[in-house]
Amino acid sequence: MTSVTGNPPPLAPDIAALLDALRRRIRRYVWAEGVAVAAVWVGLAFWVSLAVDRVLEPPAAVRVALLGLAGLGFAAVVVRWIVLRITVPLRDSSMALLVERYFPEFQDALLTVVELGGRRPAADEVHPEMLARTCTEALRSLDRVDLRRVFNRRPLRVTLGVAALVLGSMGGYSLVARDALGVWARRMLLLSGERWPRRTELVVQGFENGACKVARGADLEVVALASTAKEVPDLVEIRYRTAAGQRDRKSMDRRGVADPGRDPYQEFSYRFRGVLSPVTFDVFGGDDVVRNLRIEVVENPAIVEMLLDLEFPAYMAREPRTVLASGLVQVPQGTKVRVRAKANKPLVRVAVEPDPDEPVRAPIPLDPDPADPSAFQYGLPALEKNTTLLWTLHDADGIKSREPVRLAIAVTEDKPPELAVRLEGIGTAITPEASLPTVGRISDDYGIAGTWYEYEVDGGRPARRMIVSPGKPAAQRDIHDAFDVRPLGLKPGQTFQFCVKADDFYNLGAQPNTGQSERWALAVVTPDQLRTMLQTRELVLRQRFETVIQDVEATRDLLGRVEFGEAPGGAKPPRAAAEPGDQADPPADLRQQLLAQAAFRVQSAVQNGRKDTGEVLGIARSFDDIRAELINNRMDTQELKDRLDGGIAAPLRRIGNEMFPELERRLDDLQAVLGNPETGLPARQRAIAQIDGILKAMREVLGRMLELEDFNEAVELLRGIIAAQEKLHELTKQRHKQKARDLTEESP
Repeated sequence: MTSVTGNPPPLAPDIAALLDALRRRIRRYVWAEGVAVAAVWVGLAFWVSLAVDRVLEPPAAVRVALLGLAGLGFAAVVVRWIVLRITVPLRDSSMALLVERYFPEFQDALLTVVELGGRRPAADEVHPEMLARTCTEALRSLDRVDLRRVFNRRPLRVTLGVAALVLGSMGGYSLVARDALGVWARRMLLLSGERWPRRTELVVQGFENGACKVARGADLEVVALASTAKEVPDLVEIRYRTAAGQRDRKSMDRRGVADPGRDPYQEFSYRFRGVLSPVTFDVFGGDDVVRNLRIEVVENPAIVEMLLDLEFPAYMAREPRTVLASGLVQVPQGTKVRVRAKANKPLVRVAVEPDPDEPVRAPIPLDPDPADPSAFQYGLPALEKNTTLLWTLHDADGIKSREPVRLAIAVTEDKPPELAVRLEGIGTAITPEASLPTVGRISDDYGIAGTWYEYEVDGGRPARRMIVSPGKPAAQRDIHDAFDVRPLGLKPGQTFQFCVKADDFYNLGAQPNTGQSERWALAVVTPDQLRTMLQTRELVLRQRFETVIQDVEATRDLLGRVEFGEAPGGAKPPRAAAEPGDQADPPADLRQQLLAQAAFRVQSAVQNGRKDTGEVLGIARSFDDIRAELINNRMDTQELKDRLDGGIAAPLRRIGNEMFPELERRLDDLQAVLGNPETGLPARQRAIAQIDGILKAMREVLGRMLELEDFNEAVELLRGIIAAQEKLHELTKQRHKQKARDLTEESP
């Protein structure tokens, strides 16, 4: 058979109408179900976002993410349930097959008509009459077709019911909780920072933008305020997590009990101690929560360098200098100080509290240097007393220094000049002809201005006599001067007092600082009285010298008892048993005993020699003083000077400086050979010979000292003769007067 060419014959109008109706119903079903599913998704997204935002109050970023997820889900629902399904082609054959499935009475006639009627079949494929009959049977069954039976409306009803329930709940919530819906809309759609209304209202102080900075290692007290206008929770809890991952929760302490009629807030507090790393925490109380509060750790503001620019008073003539402030800083009185400090971070304010010991003090605010916010300066006037400054730093992070930085400045007063001056060659008494030598040194830190003697007679008004010291003002001045009392016309029996004084260039007070030496009080006596006093001193020195001679003689006797292998008294020590004709050494214990005894005696001789050396030199100095007093009181004669110096003082110095040291050297040699009698005996003899030489020289000096007694006896005899002559002269005068009276009475 051959196929018939040309356009396919059209379907019967009734069949085409049936298929078109089914197609429209399917599309309406798809639209209805897709819109219902989309509505359910919108409702679920609303309730989920409402619950999440109401309970957690997430930040804006989380809310944006929720909106994004809801939008993506809605788009997926629309594409999946509407777009993809509505765009599926619904062919006639598919529609006929769907009808045949629900209406079996067609017995495939409708599907055959649709399949073959829509195209021109080949002549050998189907007979035209049979096709016409099949079409007639299909048309006959159309009256029994109810397209509603094709659709299972239960899923659509369920979906529509769920959609209606969800949308209805949203509508009901909008009517019942209009304000809450507005909060949700502003927070979720407008991304507002508005908080949800709660029964409890918590506010945490001091966390701007949710963060608070604290110095490393410092404590931070978190204070939560619960409004008394709402429900005050019984418990407020803080839940924190550290940068190291540690998590914990702590109950905050309730501060008292707030009165709703008086107190706007009930306070709760918790102290983070020794914060070393960042901390994030939330505060829970009642149905309110304050989330994502952060404690940021920053360095504590501290002064890393502090310099003091010192400007000294003009009278010191010192150049300005800069010192590092560390510990206690000492500056002279009157110094101007400028403090230059640098901190470890930028500052916004510095407060300084001067004189912390005063009961009332107000901090002085300072502004940091605009060019360097970490630096600041502070000037102090001329300092007159000790000053302590407390520096409190406020940095750009809002941190206040944990402890004020302390700067202590000790003001040292300008001391008067120091006078190390002595009166040389003068005792406690002087004659009216005396000259008073003063020797020593005057020193002052910043220069000596003037030097003078201040004196008074019998406690009278003090007088002054300048000391001429050539040269420029200096920090030290040597004094070698003599005060001549002859112009004063002193009389025996008076008391003369004087001292040396000096002042400096100090000009910060009413007058300069004045220092003085020891004040000497001297009795004014006649030359005879002073001579008697000196003679008495010389006699005492002679007695003292005689005692020294006795000590030297005792030392000689002590050396004479130093033994070498002989028992005391010269007897031989007992010997150990030996053969006849053998000579045995003394026992070891006896030998050690003798050696120790000899060493002790030699050492005692050394000690005695050193003591006697000091005594001899002291006596020599005393005779030098006597000689100097005679000279300074203008009572000296060449004979006296030769006797006191050449006959006594000089030999004593030779004995003390030469002969006694030589004795000590010989004693050291003796001590080194005590264990050897062969060398020990000669060494002992050399030491004894030296002592004999010392004794000889000392006795010669003693002889010169004894000359004073002969001189004194002659003086006393002369004084007795003079006194007898004066007495005889007085008696003669009395006899003459008596005789003259007798002659007058006898005359008529």
